[in-house]
Amino acid sequence: MQNPRAFRLGLLGHPVSHSRSPEIFAAFFRDEGLDEAEYQLFDLPSIEDFPSFLQAQLNQDLPLIGFNVTVPHKVGILDHLDWISAGARAVGAVNTVLVKQSDTGITLSGHNTDVDGFAHSLTRMHNPSHPEISNAIILGNGGSAKAVKFVLEQEHIPFVVWHRNELINHHLSDTILSHYIQPNTLFIHTTPVGMWPNTQECVDLPWHEIQPTHKLIDLVYNPESTLLMQRFQEKGAMAVNGKPMLQHQAIAAWNLFKQNLY
Repeated sequence: MQNPRAFRLGLLGHPVSHSRSPEIFAAFFRDEGLDEAEYQLFDLPSIEDFPSFLQAQLNQDLPLIGFNVTVPHKVGILDHLDWISAGARAVGAVNTVLVKQSDTGITLSGHNTDVDGFAHSLTRMHNPSHPEISNAIILGNGGSAKAVKFVLEQEHIPFVVWHRNELINHHLSDTILSHYIQPNTLFIHTTPVGMWPNTQECVDLPWHEIQPTHKLIDLVYNPESTLLMQRFQEKGAMAVNGKPMLQHQAIAAWNLFKQNLY
């Protein structure tokens, strides 16, 4: 790299216009005095178009040294990488890619920092005055859910996964519901439902079962208070958004990106 202070990072996904990542990385750049660095949004509807996208980016004057990956490409990107960290392999998804250019060509290295982000969010849910989390219900089964499952397994918290098109609904018997929803269940929402601009959307849950002892981590961070969060709070339950996870996964990703700078 001719000028290590002039480079690009970005976010690959679809959609990405709602993302707060440019703001977060702009703060990182200011802290490091990197006034020539840029963070861009790469809206790529199909991961099949990634090779042509990458080639176009590599042909630009300002070098691309890495990028974050968001829905729906955290799993699909795996097939386009040259190297994947052991942690990312264990999770089965990648959200951070380092782009290394050398005389021999381009190397794409995949990592997963969502694990760092969700582990931080989970820590925030521990309250000495509240009973410990007994089990978890993960809403959705995409790339973000894979990081969630990995952390829950590390913490020995049992969980089940409800797919978006198979959510438990009011037609199921109370016996089946009680089998999953325990007094101290943690719900983790990992789908884009309710994300800006579709802020009036909400996953379907058996609301009569939600109690003040339940907890929700909604990985959506825009808007800051989703309809799902509001409905949990109306029941007296604790609910937090995905902003803490976003911030802490970004810190871990930035530390990886800096390997290409210093």
